[in-house]
Amino acid sequence: MPDEEADGTPLDYGLVSPIGLPSDGLIPDPETGRSGRAEYDGYFRIVREEPDLVRWSQSCLEVQRQILADLDNSDLSAEDRNDILAGCLVVLHSTLEKWLAPPSVGEVAA
Repeated sequence: MPDEEADGTPLDYGLVSPIGLPSDGLIPDPETGRSGRAEYDGYFRIVREEPDLVRWSQSCLEVQRQILADLDNSDLSAEDRNDILAGCLVVLHSTLEKWLAPPSVGEVAA
């Protein structure tokens, strides 16, 4: 995901910067249990890519730092806060599983 134009000018995303997700990552629509990729990606400004594990992990940690900092100042219900924290745990769990997975054929173990 590029963070600047070809001339080096930082990209202006307005209030929401795009985030990177694995190409198969989706969160279902609460009513239908599905969401179209284009609709989902456009709404959340997601850029699909396969980031390396270090960059992915750093991105997850930074997003979660921001979420946790905002959570204390929000007027969300306890249930909504719990749902957000549960989502953070799912991301952390998935990321740790990637770190602990055996290397794929052709990869060198760290």
